[in-house]
Amino acid sequence: MNEQFRSYLTFLGSLRQGLETLTVLAGQKISAVEQDDLIALDEVLRQEQAQALNFRGLELTREKLQNELGLQGVPLSQLPERCPPALREEARQAAAALQNQYRTYQTEAQRARELLEKNLQDVESVIAAMGVKPDATGPGYSGPNAQLPKSMKTDFRA
Repeated sequence: MNEQFRSYLTFLGSLRQGLETLTVLAGQKISAVEQDDLIALDEVLRQEQAQALNFRGLELTREKLQNELGLQGVPLSQLPERCPPALREEARQAAAALQNQYRTYQTEAQRARELLEKNLQDVESVIAAMGVKPDATGPGYSGPNAQLPKSMKTDFRA
């Protein structure tokens, strides 16, 4: 049982590393937007897509390990209570590190999102000032309440 829990703790470390990568990419995205570097922004977006695929694999691993350990539906904050006594401190540290990294990622991703939205609004303002009206039926940014076509929606659980 200790080996299974140790595998789960290793998984949590991999998940934290993935979030660290996403945090770095969010910072790079901010830098690319601030420098108006669309090529760098495109590269960052490609790396984020690759990381999303990595997270799909991690999700499968998580489900498998949680099923083996009987941890389905157990919040991360309660993980140490469910671990063998010898691994409780390690589990507490792993859970805390993952939670901290997630908060850091959320903050950085929010900054990047806000900056991108501001720049998109600026572009729309410039286009509108030039007298060009956006095509209401064409592709592209359609405002904050835009609905994606069904062909663009993806079920990441698949």
